[in-house]
This record gives sequence, structure tokens and C-alpha cells, in this order.
Amino acid sequence: MPAVIKANRKLSAQKKSSLRIGTPASVVLTALAGAILGLSAPGFDYWYLAWFALAPFFLLIVSAPGAANAMLKGFVFGTAYNLVYLNWYLSLHPLDWLGFHDWQSILLAAASWIIISVHQGLIFAAISLVIKAIPLCGGFLPRKVDDSWCVPSLIVLPLLWVLFENKLGNAPSWLGVPWSMIEYSQYHQLPIIQIASVIGGIGLAFFIVMVNVAISGSIANLSEKISLQPLSFSSKSSAFTHLLGIALIAALFITFGLSEINSAKYKPQVKASVLQGNINIEMQKTKHKYTLLELMAHYQPLVENCPSGLCIWTESSLPTYLAYQNKLLANLKQIASDKKLDMIIGSIDKDGGGRPYNAAFGIASDGTIDKAVYHKRYLVPFGEYTPDFVKYLPSWVQQLTNTPAGTGFAAGKFPVVLNLSDKKVAPLICFETISPELTATSVRNGGNLLVNITDLAWFHDSMIGQQMIAFSVFRAIENRRYFIFAANTGPSAIIDPLGKISSAAAAGKKCRLTGQVSLNSKLSLFTQWFN
Repeated sequence: MPAVIKANRKLSAQKKSSLRIGTPASVVLTALAGAILGLSAPGFDYWYLAWFALAPFFLLIVSAPGAANAMLKGFVFGTAYNLVYLNWYLSLHPLDWLGFHDWQSILLAAASWIIISVHQGLIFAAISLVIKAIPLCGGFLPRKVDDSWCVPSLIVLPLLWVLFENKLGNAPSWLGVPWSMIEYSQYHQLPIIQIASVIGGIGLAFFIVMVNVAISGSIANLSEKISLQPLSFSSKSSAFTHLLGIALIAALFITFGLSEINSAKYKPQVKASVLQGNINIEMQKTKHKYTLLELMAHYQPLVENCPSGLCIWTESSLPTYLAYQNKLLANLKQIASDKKLDMIIGSIDKDGGGRPYNAAFGIASDGTIDKAVYHKRYLVPFGEYTPDFVKYLPSWVQQLTNTPAGTGFAAGKFPVVLNLSDKKVAPLICFETISPELTATSVRNGGNLLVNITDLAWFHDSMIGQQMIAFSVFRAIENRRYFIFAANTGPSAIIDPLGKISSAAAAGKKCRLTGQVSLNSKLSLFTQWFN
């Protein structure tokens, strides 16, 4: 009888605990924990939070009395994290260039921010469900607990994280955008992130999560709470040993990084310029839509003083079907020949069936246009194309989801290298800098220099540019290539193969950014294995 009473009391306590998890106070505290982790994002730059502010997530999940409560906690934590990280969505307002009034514009910007954050929150919820379903124990190796085998949290939880966050949950087929990845918080910490040339940003994410799991496991050992047992090490001395082991791994990463930095021989050989036109969205779409002649006149002063070498015109700097503009092409070829410039130009292309592509063209310094044209492969949902499921929604919803690109772009299928004199330039366009897969395939295809052209005018004055530069830092290190990030409204940057920003131009100003780059043909270990 006492055993039955004890079991009933335990069940009653679990039910009460279950009710408490959904209280306003607990939801606020969970959201606050997620928001604090969000401050590690590039732009806020509290990078050190990434190394311990994820630990509360694991403590919350394993202590939840059931799967539903775990998913709720994970969802709230993940949504709050992304609401902070993705705050730049609010800068979509004003949207008068799309024909929306102020209140409509504010609602659409806020809805985009919330919907994307909720989408990411659902990924956290999915991770939480799996964590709750598997038998866990602290450590690197499986062991028996109460006559049952459990899997090691220090391996399994980081693996689940990168599988769901970096891969499955943010797959393009699920309309995922792998933006708020935890590794990007470290883009200024050059010694620790050099390891990305071997294991990539995804490998660094694995290690950051491992550190957080170890911290949560140590807290579980100190608290000795039964609910936290899945994270606990076998003993307090074991917790100390594992923390020491993780510290050793971190020391090895940093030692590797310092060695790479000190021994690097990436001597700049080529002058490179970015034409940061600073043509804002109002100038493009509403108050005065620039003609091609006016655009050329706008860029002429920037081109005039470009030193011989590489010249980057940003995404859609000449928004026309460039291949069919004979007079404009003749003018550009003449500029390239006279100034001895190898030019990359953001424009639009179309195939034989009339399908439009967001494109990058190359014109060599001898005045010849490269036959290869790069077509953007990673399109932005609702920005550059409308997903198929929208056609099943009510007409008023379809009206709201019309893309700024009109009928939308088609997606390119292959990496392209632009052969410009002695340069083999691998172009990327806008959001493609978030994709280590696309970047690595472009380098394996022969690119010895990476260039991303983008137009951030949609997002007005926000931290989106800083976050995209952070992504570009990782792409530079992963592939050991110079990376030129060229943004219409800025910020623009030239990043060396060690991730150091060697030249930069601030956002919101018309200017020409000039620096130097080198051309590298050697493939990093990461480029060779990551696909």
C-alpha cells in the first residue's frame, strides 16, 4: 500500500508540474532564456553567450514531465531566440514600393518576422521531441543506467542539433532558411574559427553545442535532481574530467587556429573594387525609377577612379536583360577595355523559354563578355519566387504573396565560374552566402575567388548586412578563398582566407570600396569533403 500511495503522489506531482509549465511566468522565463541566446547574433555581437546560453534549453527540455511540455518549451525558446536574431525583418517596412499603405506595410513586416521565427521555433520543438524520446546520459560513451543502456549526450545532442538546425529543418524543400545558425556568433573570433577549414561552420556548431551540453550536465550533477538525470555524468569527478577533455579540444582548435594565422601566405596580388551605388528601394521603385541611362550616369563617377583589376557591380545594378541590350553592352565593354577592368555585373538573364534568372555576367578587361552566365540557385521564398502551395490559398492571400520580382525568377541548376583574364571568379548572389554547400561546389568547380553580389535595399537600415558578412567570413575560411561581399546599399567588405575583414565600406553611403585579393587554387579539407 505505501508503494501505491507513493506512486500516486508522484503522479499527482507530475500533473501539477505539467500544469505549471504552461503558466505565464514559466513561458516568459523560457522566452527570456531564448532571447538572451539571440543576443549572440552578429550585429549584437555578444558572442560569448553562445558558449553557455544554450545550456538552459537542454535543462528545460530534459526536466519537462512529458513530450508535449518539452515541445512547448523548445518552441518558446526557439521562437524567442529567432525573434531577436531576425529582428531585421521589421526593417522591411515601409513597403510602399509594393503598393502597401503604412499600416499594411507594418503588418506584413511584423507577420514576416513572426512567421519565420515561428517556423524556426518549430525546429526547436522537433529537436525537443526527439531529445525527450531517447535514453540519455552524460558523457562521450554509452553506459548502463538502471540496467538500461543510454546514449551519450555529448555526442547525440550536438548531432541532433546540426542535423535539425543546419540540415533537415532548414532544407529549401521545407522553405527553410538556415540563417540563425549558432556558429556565426563567432565570426570575429579568428583563432577558434580557423578549424572551419577542416570541419566547417557546421563542425564548429557541433562543438559549441557540446560545450553547452557539458555545462548543463555539470549543473545536473550539482543539483542532483532526478528530472535532470538524463544529462548527468556518472559522478562529479566524471563531470570535471569531461569538462577538462572539452577544454583540451578547445585548446587544440585555438592552437590550430593560431598556427594557421601565423603561417598563412595569402599575399594580395590583384586590386579589387566594389561599386556601392547606394540606390535605395524608394529610388528604385517609387519616387523615381531609374532608367538605364541614369543608372550608368550614377555609377560613372565610381567607375572612373577604379584602379585596373577587378570591378564588382552589385546585384541588379543594371536591372535589365543585359544580353539583349546591345548599346549598353558595347558601353560596358568599352569601359572594361579602356580601364583594364575585369567586371562582374549583377543583372537579369533569360533562357530560350523566356524564363528569367537573377544573374551575374562577366566582362573581361579585353572587352570580351564571358559566354558563361551565373544564374542564382538559392531563391528567396516570396521574395524571388512564390511557392506552389500558395496557388491553393484564397485570392486575397495570393495578392499579399506576390513577389517583388513580379512573376518571380527561375532557379539556376549549376555552379558557374566566370573566366576573367587570369581570374576564375565563383559568383554567389545575395542569400546564397548562407549556403556552405553552394559555396563549396562553386570552389570545387574551379573558382579561385569568391564574390557575393547583393542588394539589401529591401531591408533599409538594419543589421542584416552585418549578419551576411558574418556568413561570408565562414565561407572564406571554409574554402580558404578571398571573399568579396558587394552590397548595393552596403555594408560591403573584402575578407581574406583567414576570415579577416581587410577592407570595408559602411552601409548607407555611395562609395567605391577598393582593396586587394589573391587567387588561390588549393582546395581546403572542408571543400573536399563537404557536399
